[in-house]
Amino acid sequence: MEPTLDQASTVDELIESCIQAFDDTGTLKDPSLVRMFLMMHPWYLASTNMAKKLLLKSQEESCTADQRTRICHLVKYWISEFPAEFNLNPELAEQIKDLKDLLTTEGNECQSQLIDIESVPSYKWKRQVTQRQPSMSKKRKMSLLFDHLDSGELATHLTYLEYKSFCKILFQDYHSFVMHGCTVDNPILERFITLFNSVSQWIQLMVLSKPTAQQRATVISHFIRVAQSAGCSTTPPRCC
Repeated sequence: MEPTLDQASTVDELIESCIQAFDDTGTLKDPSLVRMFLMMHPWYLASTNMAKKLLLKSQEESCTADQRTRICHLVKYWISEFPAEFNLNPELAEQIKDLKDLLTTEGNECQSQLIDIESVPSYKWKRQVTQRQPSMSKKRKMSLLFDHLDSGELATHLTYLEYKSFCKILFQDYHSFVMHGCTVDNPILERFITLFNSVSQWIQLMVLSKPTAQQRATVISHFIRVAQSAGCSTTPPRCC
């Protein structure tokens, strides 16, 4: 039964809709639902449980060859769009391998070949919290004034810092923060928040380091132009 507009879909209905979004050749009719579900499903269904549901669906007596092919296309799309999830979750990767092996054992070689878990690159760098190594070379004078940079150049540097930080944050980091309300046992998100709180403090320091109101106003105007060049503010609110 199709859910009405005032009735929420169940997880099983959403999974079935994602399967049916593919045709026999693997063409995705409407990627919006499939991508949204694959991105957001961990809020209410562990990825390992979802993989188990797909495996069980493929083994149902009522599952036709076309239906099984669509399931494989969904798994293929899942791996291609969210590869880090499989590299950083060994249990999930193992379940997908089991599905692939089961298809091969049953003689469904063409369907099995659609699933390629071995080609997923390593994303372990996403979980590494870098530590500054003490330098034994001659110390250099460092300046945080950045007076030599115009607004566009400074915006580019800040945007790059933001991008590199966002690249390391995974769904489970956001999920952990929502569930615990803090960054306990979450060093990646803690480092991200610390970085941008430090940027906020640095901007305050740049303003307050000027002795006169006119000079401070000039600095504030400069950072307003930086924000405009970046498209939006790169300093999110503090999280305690």
